[in-house]
Amino acid sequence: MTTSTPALIDLTEQDLPRIRDLIETVWFSVTPGKTLQHLDEELDLRHARAVPRPGGSPLPGEAAGAAPLLGLYSAFDLGLTIPAARGGLTRVPMDGLTMVSVHPDGRRQGVLRRMMTDHLHRVHERGEAAIAGLHASEPAIYGRFGYGHASAEAKLVVGRGTTLTAPPALTAEAEQIRTHVVDLDTEEALAAVHRTHLACAAATLGAVTRPASMEQSWFAFRDHPEARGGKEPSRVMFARRGEELTGYAVFRRESKWDDAQPAGEVSVGELAAVDQASVLALARRLVDMDLTGRTVFWSRPADDPLAWWAGGPRSSGMRVFDALWIRLVDLPRALSERGYAEGAPLDLVLQVQDEVCPWNAGRWRLQVDADGSASVTSTDADADLVAPVAALGAAYLGGRTLLAQVPTLGVQEQTPGAVRALSRAMRADLDPVPAIGF
Repeated sequence: MTTSTPALIDLTEQDLPRIRDLIETVWFSVTPGKTLQHLDEELDLRHARAVPRPGGSPLPGEAAGAAPLLGLYSAFDLGLTIPAARGGLTRVPMDGLTMVSVHPDGRRQGVLRRMMTDHLHRVHERGEAAIAGLHASEPAIYGRFGYGHASAEAKLVVGRGTTLTAPPALTAEAEQIRTHVVDLDTEEALAAVHRTHLACAAATLGAVTRPASMEQSWFAFRDHPEARGGKEPSRVMFARRGEELTGYAVFRRESKWDDAQPAGEVSVGELAAVDQASVLALARRLVDMDLTGRTVFWSRPADDPLAWWAGGPRSSGMRVFDALWIRLVDLPRALSERGYAEGAPLDLVLQVQDEVCPWNAGRWRLQVDADGSASVTSTDADADLVAPVAALGAAYLGGRTLLAQVPTLGVQEQTPGAVRALSRAMRADLDPVPAIGF
């Protein structure tokens, strides 16, 4: 790390031009029509921090004024649905790291490590969340800061008119679900999406929830007419049982023609529901829209029933990617907030390795009772297993087993059977859904 790298600074509205310049330089992607006001509404400046460039005088070719930023990060106050005791689900706070950016002139100077350490230490000091999460633009980066890959997401491509074959009872239930489509970019629609989003997340392992403060300004729902070109404005399809909203799908169509035949594409960016009947009802409409040739479902679970209704992974063109990466910031609280398998009491000692958050490092006694509730306390007893903190993050949602982290992240067993026992205790019945983008 370069010792001359300046200390991180808080950011205000006056820094928005510098923030925009850095983001556009790092990501080399410009959204036509996006203003500084849009950027201000889409950021939570309370959690935004930056590394200024040393000195401050303009370099050759730079305009006069405040020096460019070398690095930037921000975060959102999100929620995460995790396993609970007695086989249920519970929602806990999660700090969602976003917009991590290092200027090309700041690379290989310790800027990223300074920002990551600053972020995790600030999360710990605030004490609002025991875990942090992120989406990795490049998956090789964040493991070295203690993040573990906790959930996967699938992209499905389904041809128009594909028959979605579900069990008769589920099909009958789906036929009672009604759907309707409205423009997304209205106050009423965005409010309805947020209400339904929270209801769906309460019933869905791995779901990440947006903060209420961004109900009307979530960046992924922003529609900039200059940027979308020939695509239609974003729309939302709601599913309802009677007057109750039971699911929604945010989508956009793009008109295409192939030798005078309609070949438009429906791109479904977000689909959530409180039950599988609502998923089926939404999906059946989305795969059979006029003047289209295919429907692309983004961010679906790796073992998605939708893929099997369409004939399986090959028939649905499935491709799988990493989704949410989880980092335990307050380890004893994080491990005690989630539930474990019922009927298998557990009492073992974990020796945790954590260089970035040293308060997590050491030996912890994890005791799980018969209903799956846990307590975690510091101890000097001999360890039953040794694990890097990233391995516990990877297994946190129950979709990836701790046993699988032995060859990948170096979990070490000290007491025979200890890794298998904890692995089974942390495993969930269903794979978690992928997180929304943030």
